[in-house]
Amino acid sequence: MITPNQRLRFRFQGRAVLLLAAVWVMLWGEASLLNILYGLALGWLVTVVFWLPPIRYYGRVRPLRVLLLVLAQLRDLAVASVHLAAVAFRRHPRFRPGIIRVDLRSNNDLYQVAVAQLISIVPGTLVVEVSRHPRILYLHVFDLPDEDAVEHQRAHALAVERRFVRAFGSAADVEAVS
Repeated sequence: MITPNQRLRFRFQGRAVLLLAAVWVMLWGEASLLNILYGLALGWLVTVVFWLPPIRYYGRVRPLRVLLLVLAQLRDLAVASVHLAAVAFRRHPRFRPGIIRVDLRSNNDLYQVAVAQLISIVPGTLVVEVSRHPRILYLHVFDLPDEDAVEHQRAHALAVERRFVRAFGSAADVEAVS
């Protein structure tokens, strides 16, 4: 008996196949008919063999909030880079790394993955574990000298989540993180 997930596995995913075919053609550097057909066949094969369940997205893009998210992320990158450079050039660097737990407020796979990536991009912080039920991120932080630093990092992670959901979430998602 064929399950619904098995039927989804062989469903033609046009956008993904076209994107993979375009990457194939760009890698070969020649847009011949045969190369495009190979790319399409390979794209379909990749979507079948490496099948992922669909992620439902019911939010909307808010351009001003996206801009604020990008600016805040750039600020976080600059501040963390300067902090790590200052530590690297100290005569006797002293730091206390640690792992903290952050309980996310949104309940969406897409938001959890995006928040984890935005946090991991910033130097000095890395997501080392993710729990789906309940939504938890475990962060390895480069320097946690005291309990205030732990709370600051936790608040920062929740602020990243709030900014992302405000930029891309539905009204209900925005209300859940506010």
